[in-house]
Amino acid sequence: MPRVLLIEPTIRPLGVEMLQAEAEVVFAPNGREETLIEHLSTGRHDAMITRVEKITRRVLEAAVGLKVVGQHGVGVDNIDVPAASEQGVLVLNAPTANAVSVAEHAVLLILALSRHLVEADKAVRAGDFQHRDRHLPIELNGKSVFVVGFGRAGRETARRLRLAFNMRVLAFDPALPEDVIRGEGAEPVSLQEGFAAADVVSLHLPHLPETTGLVSTELLGAMKPSAYLVNTARGPVIDQAALVAALESGGIAGAGLDVFDPEPPSPDDPLLKLPNVIVSPHFAGDTLEAKDRCSQLIVRQVLAALSGGLPEHIVNRALVAARLKAPASNI
Repeated sequence: MPRVLLIEPTIRPLGVEMLQAEAEVVFAPNGREETLIEHLSTGRHDAMITRVEKITRRVLEAAVGLKVVGQHGVGVDNIDVPAASEQGVLVLNAPTANAVSVAEHAVLLILALSRHLVEADKAVRAGDFQHRDRHLPIELNGKSVFVVGFGRAGRETARRLRLAFNMRVLAFDPALPEDVIRGEGAEPVSLQEGFAAADVVSLHLPHLPETTGLVSTELLGAMKPSAYLVNTARGPVIDQAALVAALESGGIAGAGLDVFDPEPPSPDDPLLKLPNVIVSPHFAGDTLEAKDRCSQLIVRQVLAALSGGLPEHIVNRALVAARLKAPASNI
C-alpha cells in the first residue's frame, strides 16, 4: 500500500477518506521546511499533497523515494517544479476544481466596485444616509469587460457577465486561437486595445516570468478614468506601485483585489489605505464546493499516478514525455 504525506491544515475530510481507503496516510503537523525534510528524508513516503506550503529545492532533494507531489489547487508557484523534475518527481494539480468559484468572486468584486458597496456600507453604519445623494453607482448593462487570460476561470467569468449582465466581452489569451475565443461570445483583442476600451478589466492569468508585472504603468495609463481593475489571479502580475499611483491620481476609478504581492500584504501596504480599493484574502476559489471538488480531484490523480496510470493534469509533462519517449504535447 502506498504511503502519502498530508500537511496540516490539510485537504477536505472526504478527500482524506478517499485517500485512506487506498493508501497509508501520514500527517505532518505543519508545512515548515524543516518539518517536511524530517518526514520526507525517511524514504518512506511515495507521495504528498500540498496546499500553500513552500516545496523548495531543499525539501525535494531530501525527499528520498518521493514519486508524486499533488497540489490542492491550480497554481504551483509554491512548488519548485524544475527541482521536482530533476529529482524525477511528478507534479500534479487540480485546475478544473475552482473555476466557478473564482468567477463568482470576480463578479462579486465587479458589482461591489460599480455600486460603491463598501463605501456605502461604511456611510450607513456611520449615520450618513445622505451618502446616496453624493455617490451615484453605475449599471453593468451594456458596458465592456476585458478578460485577460481566457482559461477556465476567465471563460466562466466572461459567460456570467455576458449572459447575466449583457456586457460586451473582450478577451486576450495568446495561448488560444481566436476562433475559440469567438466561440465563447468574446472578441479577441490585443492587451493595449482591451485596456483602453474596457469599463472593467478582469485578470485570470497565471504567474509566470513573462506575466510578472504585466499590468504596468503603460497599460494602466491606457485605461479609462472611470474603469475598474479586478484581480483574482496572482498578485505579481500587477506592478503594484504603478497600480497605487493610478488609483491615487484618479487614472482609474478603483480596484478589487483578491491577491497581492507579497502575501499576506503588510498592514502598511498603501493599497489597504485607499478608499477605492476592495480587498479579500486570496480566497476567491475557496468555497466549500470548490474545496470538496479539489480534494477529490487531486486524490484521484495522486492515486492514479501511484498505480502506474497517467493522470489528466500533469504540470511537468516533459518529465513524463522523457520517460515514455513521446512528445510532451501528446501527454
